[in-house]
Amino acid sequence: MPYLEISSQNFFHNHRIILNAITPKAPEKLAIVLKDNAYGHGLKEIAQLAHRVKIQNAFVKNVSEALAIAEFFKSITILYPHSKDSNFKEALLAPNLYFCAPSLESLVQLPPNTKIELKVNSGMNRNGIDKNALSEAFTLITKNNLQLKGIFTHNGFGDDLDSAFYTQNIEFLEIKKDSLALCNHHNLPRPRFHSLSSSGAFRTDCASIPSDLQDDLYRIGIAFYGYLCCDFQSPPLKPIASLYAEKISTLSLKSGASIGYSGVSTLEKDSIVSTYDIGYGDGLFRIREGMELYSAEGFRILPRASMDCISIATDAQKVCIFNNANTFARAFHTIPYEILVHLHSYIPRIVV
Repeated sequence: MPYLEISSQNFFHNHRIILNAITPKAPEKLAIVLKDNAYGHGLKEIAQLAHRVKIQNAFVKNVSEALAIAEFFKSITILYPHSKDSNFKEALLAPNLYFCAPSLESLVQLPPNTKIELKVNSGMNRNGIDKNALSEAFTLITKNNLQLKGIFTHNGFGDDLDSAFYTQNIEFLEIKKDSLALCNHHNLPRPRFHSLSSSGAFRTDCASIPSDLQDDLYRIGIAFYGYLCCDFQSPPLKPIASLYAEKISTLSLKSGASIGYSGVSTLEKDSIVSTYDIGYGDGLFRIREGMELYSAEGFRILPRASMDCISIATDAQKVCIFNNANTFARAFHTIPYEILVHLHSYIPRIVV
């Protein structure tokens, strides 16, 4: 069956690059984003690697992900919690699980003593309360006896070399000042602040920001997995995942033979063609007529892909479909995130 091979050495290499570039004197500021099955790489597998390099804080999508890796981190923030989750009450009792509160309504719905991180909109205009609602939010937090652990935003312009990135940073700086004043007013302890994901963190410059207003965490996601999708020179990260498939059968075919549905691939010479056990049913993007893709070894992948298998011009027992998701991302005019998170969770992730 197909499997993802996860390189621990590449993960450790990426960790060193990220740490030295962003926060070499304060490694505790590095947090890892493990949402959506660790961007398709395997939730528990990557959590264990992060634990080995002593990363203390993580971010996940939902309650189930948080509970599955609760033993590995000092804190885990659930970005999209839902009270209808069957294990929601169990998560509320966990001492190291925090719940994202992205709206005033969520502050009313969460039960007393819930540990929360308040999300504030700083200009991306996606999730989070308006900064003008901060005072109301603090009143609700105090009234409902919620434990405020953090205040965060998402700078959605870290990949782009324009002024919007800096505008959002300035906006969040003002949010921090207002939040600290409100903490004093309501006699609440100082929460942690964070705003930057991978690309933005590589661009951060704390020299001009007073120490008490600097971010306390950097939420690193895609960079740990070996990628950045940015307009600036990327650091020398290494993709950590290689996708393999195993042979189902082999045919020796004559020149002119057609392959698969509608025979859209026609052989120009006598060839050996094998099928391999991965297809779009497994989350691999559907390779269509007119596309020219090759395995990591250089074997032509012949359109069209089927639901459960693909045809490749080789008789190798196994092939590496890709060891860098950018290959498929470019072919499908998308980003490596989308290629990776589509791979079904039932595909084994093997750490080497």
